[in-house]
Amino acid sequence: MDMKDYYTWTYPDIPANVAQELRQLKSSLVVVGVVGRSKCDQANKMQAFGMEPPIEHSARDGQMQCYYKPGTSCLLLHFETTYDEVILGQMIDACMEDTEKPFDFDSFYEGMRCRFVRMMLLALHVCHIVVYVETGQTFDPTLVTVFQLLKFAREQHLMQFLPQMLRETPAARMGEKGRLCAPRILFLFENFPREEAKTRECVSAYEFQTEDCIYELLRHHNIVTNSSSTSLVALPNNKQFVFFNAHEELHPDKLLKAIECLNLAMYKPDTKEEEEDLEILELAPFEGFVKPYGVPADEKELEEQQYKKDHTVWHFLQRHVQDALLGCFDEGSFKQAPHLGQFHLLNIQEWHDCMATLYKLLVENSKTPNLETINEDYRLFLQGFDESLNYEKKFWAHLCELGLKKGISAYKNAAPANYGSSTHKQLLAEATVAFEEEGRGPQAKAALAKLAAVCQKHWQDGRQQCEQLSLRSHPCTLPKNVPHEKHNSGVIHISSCNCGRTQGRREDPFNLRQANYEYYEHMAQMCNLCVKVKQYQFPIFEPSVSDYRAAAFEAAFPLLHPGKSGPPQDEDEEEGEPNDEEEGQEPQQPAEEEQQPNSANNGCSQPLSPTFGSDLNMSIAGFGASLNESQASSEQLTNSEQNSTSSGTSSADTENELVVQIQEPAKKEAREDAGPPDAFSTSTTEYLPGLVHTVSDFGLLPLFPSWSLACVGPSSIYSHNTGLQEHFQSGFLSGANFLLPWDVQLRLVHAPKQQHHPHHQQQHPGKKQQRWKKQGDRLSLKIFVGMEYECSRGHRFMMCAPDRVLRGGADIERDTCSKVVHNNMPLYYPCPCRSQNNYLAQLMRIHVVTPKAPVNIIVDPKVCVGKGKYTFTLGSIIPPRLSQSAYWIIRLPYVYQGDDVLIAPPEKLEPDDPMAGGYLLPGMFGVAETDPTQDLNEPGRMAASAAGNFTRI
Repeated sequence: MDMKDYYTWTYPDIPANVAQELRQLKSSLVVVGVVGRSKCDQANKMQAFGMEPPIEHSARDGQMQCYYKPGTSCLLLHFETTYDEVILGQMIDACMEDTEKPFDFDSFYEGMRCRFVRMMLLALHVCHIVVYVETGQTFDPTLVTVFQLLKFAREQHLMQFLPQMLRETPAARMGEKGRLCAPRILFLFENFPREEAKTRECVSAYEFQTEDCIYELLRHHNIVTNSSSTSLVALPNNKQFVFFNAHEELHPDKLLKAIECLNLAMYKPDTKEEEEDLEILELAPFEGFVKPYGVPADEKELEEQQYKKDHTVWHFLQRHVQDALLGCFDEGSFKQAPHLGQFHLLNIQEWHDCMATLYKLLVENSKTPNLETINEDYRLFLQGFDESLNYEKKFWAHLCELGLKKGISAYKNAAPANYGSSTHKQLLAEATVAFEEEGRGPQAKAALAKLAAVCQKHWQDGRQQCEQLSLRSHPCTLPKNVPHEKHNSGVIHISSCNCGRTQGRREDPFNLRQANYEYYEHMAQMCNLCVKVKQYQFPIFEPSVSDYRAAAFEAAFPLLHPGKSGPPQDEDEEEGEPNDEEEGQEPQQPAEEEQQPNSANNGCSQPLSPTFGSDLNMSIAGFGASLNESQASSEQLTNSEQNSTSSGTSSADTENELVVQIQEPAKKEAREDAGPPDAFSTSTTEYLPGLVHTVSDFGLLPLFPSWSLACVGPSSIYSHNTGLQEHFQSGFLSGANFLLPWDVQLRLVHAPKQQHHPHHQQQHPGKKQQRWKKQGDRLSLKIFVGMEYECSRGHRFMMCAPDRVLRGGADIERDTCSKVVHNNMPLYYPCPCRSQNNYLAQLMRIHVVTPKAPVNIIVDPKVCVGKGKYTFTLGSIIPPRLSQSAYWIIRLPYVYQGDDVLIAPPEKLEPDDPMAGGYLLPGMFGVAETDPTQDLNEPGRMAASAAGNFTRI
């Protein structure tokens, strides 16, 4: 035994000499199983018994180490399970090495517990006594759950197949119950609370208190019953079954031991004193001379010493072993008399055969779940044993099922007949909240995914809306599965017609034609004024083939013409502009820089031209290549100004006036006979899908006009005292229905070769002239301009500044209009109407009342949208001329679209950047000499004739 008083071996390799000694016990062998927890590297729970495995022993799950002390009748069977710390560490390392599957604590804990239950089931069937070892100082309540699982596994699984499968094996002698007896359960606590006194009374009181707690828990959960046949384990009657190790340190801390030895070595007494003591002792006549007698111990101390000597785990265990040997194992443990043959004492060979059979059935075969067997119950045991024990998983699954039913019911009850994705998301969020009232646990994530799938299927089963987004980002509310020719979002806007007299309800547009053309054509049939007004005809696409198509554009906009640095009109514009240095102006910026942000003009738009006039920002500039201005006309204008200056006019007067060159009638006739200038050829097979902008191809035209220019009547219909009346322009907010007066001074200059001819007569020489005054060759014009904004609720108002709404006549000052026409005007502005929702008003119309003077007002609005990417224009080669003494209204597009990109309006405007949604560029107005031969409503004829000279205001 190698100086040990016990034998130890690993099951089933029993040494021959040990087997010989065990055979001598015959049928008086009591098997004691030791299970529980341990913290040492060898998973040893036998240290309290004074036993330990060999040094080379390696612990692993499912391994059993046998111990036998000669001269006794008990065989100690040590079970190594997942409750041992070292084996638990091995499981964790194995899970961490498996990188394919993430670590799941719930699954890991369930697997660990199931493997422990298997070993406990084996111990309860092959042992008479089971000692559960606990490293803690108190009873672990989770052990009750383990006992419940053991009871469930035995009654629901083992008893279904075990009696039948043991019938023809050596284990048949164990009877129908398939076990030796109802095993007696004992509890060994390796550590005693340090704060408690280690006297006999305290230790016994603590043990009795723990026994009461354990007995109450096991009885309450039916682990221990009044019958041995229905009881999982047995507790002895009037006998101790809880043991606390209070007097022996089983697992000493080696580090603390080393520190204690170091302290003893440091404080060792001086060697001189020891030498003196030895010299004194040598003088003694005999050994033990002058040595004092020991202090006599009283009876209580003797009892304590004897108690410490007898209070050992071995003595504690032997009392229960003797009960088994004497045949009174179950006496008093159960109120009902135990059945005959319930308790079996076997010899070593019989027990070994039974042990081998049960180990194979319960432990070894579980490693191959797909083992072929004719017993259906045993097959189910092998395949579904772990799942049947995962009661937490079943509990969470039941809660998730309840939550799933509640969530689906909440979704379906609140779901309308047809709804879109936003409503679906809202309903799904509410269903998730209803689910979370019941659903819990690790399966909640999968249950929520199932809830989302069920709700998605319910939504798509004939309840899903079309959800095609409108141009205002509102989804179509019609059913998706039902075919419909026209989308409908259910959103209604209030909008005015082209002339502004009639307001109507417009459906949310889903295409550009519906937004910018069809609605206004429909309103024109309902409005009494629209059918009478004079409309300017914009150039549109005229197909020559039946299979015409939209033009395709490169994705890398605006590089539509590779190899060119810019559009061709910019080059012509630079050639056709007057000599600014001779006019006393600053040089005009290049065309490429016109769309760059300018810090002096609110951070956007092209820079303003040099100013003329004392208080108005009025400039002289050409309208670009579209007007076909030539360098010759610039030279004529320069020569005329030099002549007029030399005739006595001061230079100061010329700087405060706008110069307009007047051509003689003969010149006009010659110009008409000259024929049309070179024009751009337009495509008749491809049309422009969006709106015309500055860099779009001049050979492409849109299918329909998105702008409108109409003369709604004479200038007399507007009174500056009363503003725009409701019967003429409906929907204006109070105080915001006035146009802004604009005083413009002009100086007429005759053509150089025709200066001696008198100026042609005015059309109405005898009448009083209105809104202009002539003083020699100078004219003073009064123009009325209004920038109208309209929100989706039909509220209309004028602006008196880029950041200010007109609040009445008091807001109109002398230079008010210059703030509007010479600054970037925002395309969107918050509507001042009182509403919980902050509606955005859009710049929709520009009102112009022209003066009764021998000049025409020319308009060329440019709207910059998409953060400067697009600058939209009217699309006419020659800008329209507005007739004299008339009320004109320019209606801007309702929706802006580039070549293939829709530019949606912003949801809200940032106070720091009101121009982010777009803006109207300044310098849209110009003035030119009246040409009576021109038809203002026929752009074709206007293009055919020379543009003539004009001045940009």
